[in-house]
Amino acid sequence: MSEIIVYGTPVSPFVRKVEAVLNLSSVPYEFVNINIMDMPDWFLEISPAKRIPVLRDKSIAENGAGGTIADSSAICLYLDKKLNAGLYGESAFDAGRVAWLEEYADSELALPLGMKLFRPILFPRLTGKESDLDTARQTYNEVLPKLFDYLEDALNGNDFFVGNKLSLADIAVGCQLTQLNLVVGLPDNNRWPGLAKHTEVMTNHPCIADNLSACQNFLGRIVPEKIDLS
Repeated sequence: MSEIIVYGTPVSPFVRKVEAVLNLSSVPYEFVNINIMDMPDWFLEISPAKRIPVLRDKSIAENGAGGTIADSSAICLYLDKKLNAGLYGESAFDAGRVAWLEEYADSELALPLGMKLFRPILFPRLTGKESDLDTARQTYNEVLPKLFDYLEDALNGNDFFVGNKLSLADIAVGCQLTQLNLVVGLPDNNRWPGLAKHTEVMTNHPCIADNLSACQNFLGRIVPEKIDLS
């Protein structure tokens, strides 16, 4: 029996981020699926913001709110400290830079990509309706490019964002852009070659391979082909 439980749904990029940290450290964990459209009362007790994921460390408490952490960034910080994963770089400045890029991925990038592109494509199809491609297309062509410009500059020709080694910044950005890749494809290689390469590397990285495979199995029945939003 593993000490760690992750509550969430595989399709969430924030769940993907937490799973990546656990997988990088080769830590066994139990995964419990949560219906995000109808969260059970027991889950709301440990997720006061009504979000996924939530992590439980059973070595601290097996029941109730004790031993749980809600929010992927807080979870990843806890796991990095607990497991000595080294995902915040070598220096204090590196750690700050990693934390900033994680925040950028989780807010500036995730909000339009998730709410204004991924959901308008996916959610209507879950009820037999047509995707809202107008909203998704506007987001893809008018909102995301400036965000991709920033990330391309932040890479500055390197393979990774901070210290030219894998960090939580790469995992956070990668988990958001693999979400894009699931339904639309990689960032345009001609305009953002560094970011396209980074996303492809993260797509194939063992730390998220199982998660993406589960997502593809699910999404393939709903969005069988990648959608051209250009």
